[in-house]
Amino acid sequence: RDTELLLTVAKFLESLPALPSQGDDKDSPANKPTRLINTQLVAATQEFMSRIFEELDYRNEASNCITFADLYSERSGTSEDVSVVVPEVYLPWCTENVLIMEWIDATKLTDVPSMGENGVSNAIEEKDAVEENLALVKVAIDSTLSQLLVSGVLHADPHAGNLLKVTRDDGTVTLGYLDFGLLSTIPEQV
Repeated sequence: RDTELLLTVAKFLESLPALPSQGDDKDSPANKPTRLINTQLVAATQEFMSRIFEELDYRNEASNCITFADLYSERSGTSEDVSVVVPEVYLPWCTENVLIMEWIDATKLTDVPSMGENGVSNAIEEKDAVEENLALVKVAIDSTLSQLLVSGVLHADPHAGNLLKVTRDDGTVTLGYLDFGLLSTIPEQV
């Protein structure tokens, strides 16, 4: 129903004629706009809605996660430039409405401890956390550029909620990715 409503509004807006003041008499009739909104709203709305439905199908997200892991996972990825933590998908239990994947124990890159025990600020711990997080942001930027320019398969939603700081058993940290609802493939000719 929402799709129908959005398409109806887009069709209505596309059908509005141009205002008489939108062109001078000096302009030739061929150069005068014929519509108030001179863009393809219906096509844009259809593309937007198809992307929404695509992102909401967890089978698609599971497939995207597997594709991303095959390329970039530190466990089994083939990329020489990108090596990150990607959760394993348990495909036999995934459906259109259910996605089962490995739990990644991590924190958001925006999380920085500001208070120690008893509410006392621990400046050294805070500074170290900020430096670690900034180093991982650089890894995320380098990773995104490599995805875009080298392999052409790109995580299309890399924001603070989807990029994680993963602490390994040896105490080192690495970058982790979540949310594979949108994975973009860049054509080679671009």
